Amino acid sequence: MSVLDPPYEEDVWGPRRVRMVAAVLALVFVVIVGRSAWVVFNGPDRSADDAAPVEQVRRADIVDRDGQLLVTTLQGWSLAADPSAIWEVDEVVGALKSVFPNLNTTQMTQALSDKKRRFVWVRRGITERERRAVKELGMEALRFVEEPQRVYPNGALAGHLLGYTGVDGDGLEGIEKVYDERLKAGGDPLRLTIDASVQFVLEQELQAAQEQFTMIGAAGIVMDANTGAVRAIASWPTSDPRKRGDEPAEAKTNRAINVRPELGSIYKPLTVAAALEAGKLSVTDRFDVSAPVKIGAVTVRDPHPLPNARSVTASDIIVYSSNLGSSLIAQRIGPEALKAFLGDLGLLGGVQINGPQTASPLPPAEWNQTSMATVAYGHGIGVSPLAFAMTYTPFATGGDLVTPTFIESSDPAGVKRKRVMSRETAATVLAMLRRTVTDGSGKLAEAVGYEVAGKTGTAEKPTPDGYDPNRNITSFAAVFPASRPQFVVLVVLDEAEPRTGATRTASVTAAMIAGKVIARAAPLLDVQPVLGAPAVQTVSLQGTDGQGSEGVAQ
Repeated sequence: MSVLDPPYEEDVWGPRRVRMVAAVLALVFVVIVGRSAWVVFNGPDRSADDAAPVEQVRRADIVDRDGQLLVTTLQGWSLAADPSAIWEVDEVVGALKSVFPNLNTTQMTQALSDKKRRFVWVRRGITERERRAVKELGMEALRFVEEPQRVYPNGALAGHLLGYTGVDGDGLEGIEKVYDERLKAGGDPLRLTIDASVQFVLEQELQAAQEQFTMIGAAGIVMDANTGAVRAIASWPTSDPRKRGDEPAEAKTNRAINVRPELGSIYKPLTVAAALEAGKLSVTDRFDVSAPVKIGAVTVRDPHPLPNARSVTASDIIVYSSNLGSSLIAQRIGPEALKAFLGDLGLLGGVQINGPQTASPLPPAEWNQTSMATVAYGHGIGVSPLAFAMTYTPFATGGDLVTPTFIESSDPAGVKRKRVMSRETAATVLAMLRRTVTDGSGKLAEAVGYEVAGKTGTAEKPTPDGYDPNRNITSFAAVFPASRPQFVVLVVLDEAEPRTGATRTASVTAAMIAGKVIARAAPLLDVQPVLGAPAVQTVSLQGTDGQGSEGVAQ
């Protein structure tokens, strides 16, 4: 060694150490990637050799006001397949098709033909019957995977309201979606205001209606007027949450919340209340409705004669359903005042409901004399049935508008109330509504002992070419019992045509169904009947709403 060379020894282990560390890191990387790929292709590993699995939070149950179970979560089964273990793909797909008739054979054949894959989902959330049927196929390439499933023990009951979850447990519609985060957090059941027994009655009567009428749809609501608690809300055709949206379009539509029909003459009591509250109308004032009157760009007429048409009161206008009379009353307050009053009632939007939100209203494009004249009797403005049902709460509460809620609460401070009319106005209109049932167009809505007070509505459906006289929305809005108001009921029927050949007005369609709902629901709601209450004179199914048919302005 030269005296000029530095005194050091060569480190022969340095390069080896670097290579060893690199090799270890590479091995770890391969293990991680390999494990990820195995999970992707083979699904969750549930072997006992794994570390203890992370406990998943169980999605909370949903119950009705009395704690009756509406929705729960149970351990169920899903079906998967191992494509690498399949020899005859067509044979397997054909066998699966025999168990699952709506199986997409093209997609399944393509998925099972990929021999590089070890795991393919066939069907998530299968029934026990389907599981047994698959077992009987005896195909080793098929495997069952245990996972939580959302269960609806009452079938289609309250299906539109409850909604459903996806296969991975996420809320996709209805209460399941609105309260998804609350339900995912687990814990105590989510207690709804719905009364399962009343819900059953409402749905059954809407279903039975199609036996008496041909119709394309219906909706109904039963609401506690003093608390806003929605005790029942239904849409027909019904929706089954177990099908997770795999239904015809007409079954998916929630007509109680997401449809905005023009509801017709059930608006007339609101017009009268607006005028009374503005000091522009007295119960003794009289109107001449014997001949058509031009208001704005429309000529308003009554399609049926009223008794003593040259001298009718506001009560007569409601009882016998006069379009002209309602428009003349609206003239006294003007379009802006009518708009403001309906806005206070939430009919122009802006109301936040504790639960699923309703569709936005469809008000007139311009508030002028023409729109005022037609809105006065319920044409030219579209709102959801739930939004409209709320507007009858002031007649029951002595003037307070109460916002609907779907979540049960024992806190009175949680009730959303707003003073919209005086106690005197509310009582005056309520008396008119009661007279409508005893003497006018709402006779078929009477439920003996329960003092129904309500109003019929028959509205021609708007089309691009104008209103169609052969297609109607019929409705009945009610408060009961009139002497001690507790509940609001609304029934809406879409194109209900009596099979007996009777007129298709609300007096013989929606009024009848509402009366049946009230008669059956009242005892379930602990409403005590008035003993010895006089029976209301019956009306022939050939009768009209005016006894009261409501026509559209011409």
